Amino acid sequence: MRKNIIMFLFITLFQFTFSQESQLVQDEEFPVFPICSLVPSSMQNICFEETISEHIANNFVYPKAAMDLELQAVVKVFFEIDKNGKVDKLFAKASLVGVKFNEKEALLEANQIFEQASIDIMNKLPLMKPGKINGEVSSFPFDIPIIYRLPSSTNDFTKVYPLDSVEWAPLFPETKNISPEESKIYFKKRIADHIKKYLRFPRKSKNLNDQVIVFVEIIVENDGNIYEITAFGNEEFRKEAERVIKKIPSLEPGLINDYPVAISYTVPITFNRKK
Repeated sequence: MRKNIIMFLFITLFQFTFSQESQLVQDEEFPVFPICSLVPSSMQNICFEETISEHIANNFVYPKAAMDLELQAVVKVFFEIDKNGKVDKLFAKASLVGVKFNEKEALLEANQIFEQASIDIMNKLPLMKPGKINGEVSSFPFDIPIIYRLPSSTNDFTKVYPLDSVEWAPLFPETKNISPEESKIYFKKRIADHIKKYLRFPRKSKNLNDQVIVFVEIIVENDGNIYEITAFGNEEFRKEAERVIKKIPSLEPGLINDYPVAISYTVPITFNRKK
């Protein structure tokens, strides 16, 4: 059955993002799978990602109940590899794709089908050598999106579309009475308003310029959440730009032919020093 199922996943390492924002974390050693024990330390993170991806692919089973109902979903799985090398604090959050339920109970049950399937996969992870931060054994948090897609689906979940190429832009909560073309204009306006509301010139900045520009690319995934932010420019201003973008709430995803898709949007963020 697995040969007829299309599964896509990628790994986002929470502690890597955290280390960029914290000056305290300087030396990280990833948890080590038994199969990765002979791999050089400089390659441990790559071995970890490849091995966990292989583990998920080998244990991936499309839930029969979901297949019978032709349901598809994106599941965000959160977990830690604790100080003993065991999986801990395992949690899954599913978002159905391409369908809507009028009854909350039906939606909850459908989401739980995919969530339990993803949890079952992660519970089968083997015992690992725990990771270290600054030489001390530490727990490592991760999140992994797993996409469940039926073979009949023509929508490419793995593709990211430029904002202007989709029919509907992602919509902020409570957006009403706009056309597809207006949705793109409105999306850009809401992003600009959000940035203006929360952006602050770094107080302790040693930058002597009165104006600094940072370019930020955001990816709004097909479940409406922003998981990926790429900023270009001065480091302290990049961090502030990323902080602001992370405050954007969950959105209704962009659409092509009524199917949710991931979109990319690059926005210049201008910092002006108050005089």
